[in-house]
Order: sequence, then C-alpha cells, then structure tokens
Amino acid sequence: MSELNLEISWLHSFVTVAKTGSMTETAKILHRSQSAISMHIKNIEDTLGRAVFSRESRRLSLNASGQELLVHAQKILYVYRNSMRELMGSDVQGHISLGIPDDYAMAYLPALLSIFSEKYPSIEITLCCEPSSQLIPKIAANELDIAVITQDKADRGESLFSEELVWVGKQSQQIWNRSPLPVAMYEFGSQARAKILDKLESLSFGYRIVYNSPNIAGQLAAVESGMAIAVLTRCSVPAHLQVLNNTRLPKLPALDVGVMTSSSVTKGSLANLLYDEIVLTLRKEA
Repeated sequence: MSELNLEISWLHSFVTVAKTGSMTETAKILHRSQSAISMHIKNIEDTLGRAVFSRESRRLSLNASGQELLVHAQKILYVYRNSMRELMGSDVQGHISLGIPDDYAMAYLPALLSIFSEKYPSIEITLCCEPSSQLIPKIAANELDIAVITQDKADRGESLFSEELVWVGKQSQQIWNRSPLPVAMYEFGSQARAKILDKLESLSFGYRIVYNSPNIAGQLAAVESGMAIAVLTRCSVPAHLQVLNNTRLPKLPALDVGVMTSSSVTKGSLANLLYDEIVLTLRKEA
C-alpha cells in the first residue's frame, strides 16, 4: 500500500473551505486563485479516493469523510504552525502593523503580545487603536497589515468570537430611571452604534444621545460624570462600574469579532505569523 501524502497547502485550503462553504470566498481569504483552491480539494479527494464535500447545493458542506478529515487536518496544521514558529522563532526580524479597537486591545492584547513576543522577540509591532469603521478601510488600502475588527458582515475576515454588549452605569446615580434615557454612544458609522440604536428605538419613554465618542475612555467619562449610561463591550467594563440588568433597558445583541489582513499579507510573510497567533489565541469555538 503506497503512503498517502496530503500537502500542508491542500489542508489549509480544505479547512478554510470547510469554514466558508465556498471556494470563491476561500480564494479571497487565502489570496489564491479559485482554480488553485479547487485543485487543492481535488488533490485531497484523489489521494483519499473519496469525496470530502457534499456538492448538492451552492454552499459546500462536509460529508462524513470530510468531517473526519477536518479533525485531523486542524491538528496537523496546529502542530505544523507551532513547529515552524519554534524552528524560525528568535531569528525572525521585521515589522508588522496591527490595528485593533481600544476596548478589544485592553482585554485581549496583553496575553496575545506576551505569547508572540516570547516566540519572536525581534519582530517590531506598530499598534493602531482605532474603531473598526476606520480600520477596515486602512486594511483595504494596505495601510495596515492586520486588524482585529467588529465584523460589519459575516464574511469580513476570519471569525474569532462574539463579544457581548452590556449597559453600564453607576449604581449611586440611577440614570436609567430618567425619561428620555440619556445615553453615551459609540462613534457614527460603527456596527455597535447601529445595533444599539435599533434597540433604543423600542423604548416607549424615548432616549437622547448626550455624548458621542470613538474611544471607550470618552464613554466611561460620560458615565463617571453622571451625564449618561453607556453601552460597552463586556470585556471593557471596569470593575468599579455596574453592568445594568434592568428590565427598563432593552436586551442588547452581541458583536461578531474577526481578524482580517491586507492583500499584501501572504502565507510566508511575517504578518502571517501574527495572524496565525491571533487565530490560535483568540478564536473561541462555537
């Protein structure tokens, strides 16, 4: 019996198609041609002697063989990436630019950067803390290598996790009992703002926006001063402020958080090392 050989690039394409259900979307994510992705899947199926995807609908879905392969492929890729990091590690030098909103930066960057800098101490990272609505155009214009963003659509980058939105205020001030409700709000054009406004429209006693800010510090200042209550991501709520579970306030949705790269980031680039670390460190399985 001849030895089976599944190349790493094939498995990477396979895992991405399994997630997206589309060779077209996979080609965009991996910066490869659609024909190359299709050939990778064909090579896998020819090598295994069986199909791994069901092609009964426009969206590709894994069959039983594909589900089994996915488990092994993810383990192989994890070991491969970590092995390459350890082999390359301390000798790698260069510069990467990373964009991330300030609330995600406070909660998730310390652990991520600690792990990454231990593996690659000679790689310099320039950090850009701005709202997702500003980071996404910068990625498109190749002004940043990588950005962790609030996804404005499902296929915007690689999905990482969902972040809960919560009402925040000071117990001593009871601002939530006022009519109309005074609210400190995210910046214009943000995904969070759109979702919050949709919920506020349901309030029978009305609301008024008393403060707009692209930065969490501004919203926290408005809450601290007694001007308003605010909606924050759960990860950014300071310990001295109260998460409000008040029936007078509408239930809030979650934000989908993802990571995206500019078109200049390729599989062998320095930025791709950080991208892989972000996915490994921050992605939470559903």
